[in-house]
Amino acid sequence: MKTCLIIFSWILLILGCNLQNAAGISYSLAKANEQANGKIDFEKEIKPILIKNCSPCHFPGGKMYDRLPFDKDTTIVNHSASVLKRIKNDEENTLIKEFIAQNKSDLPGDKPH
Repeated sequence: MKTCLIIFSWILLILGCNLQNAAGISYSLAKANEQANGKIDFEKEIKPILIKNCSPCHFPGGKMYDRLPFDKDTTIVNHSASVLKRIKNDEENTLIKEFIAQNKSDLPGDKPH
């Protein structure tokens, strides 16, 4: 029984490491995709960062959703300074800045901030 618990623990440890590596690979693939087509995809690349950092308040059901819905690309572009202040990870912050720069003139309701 003790041997089974040890083996089970090792399996969980290995699976956990593989999930962390997969997350890193996913981010790397997103960056490669961005570089290949030159356009950053909001749904695949930006929204997951916002979900990680800004949930639940700025997503459906959250207390700030009605004022600043972060599941809409226009909110991110139009309120870029506020969004960027809250994203502390340098790589994520840089990706969001690039997204904003790419979309600043394309979105309706463009407000300087």
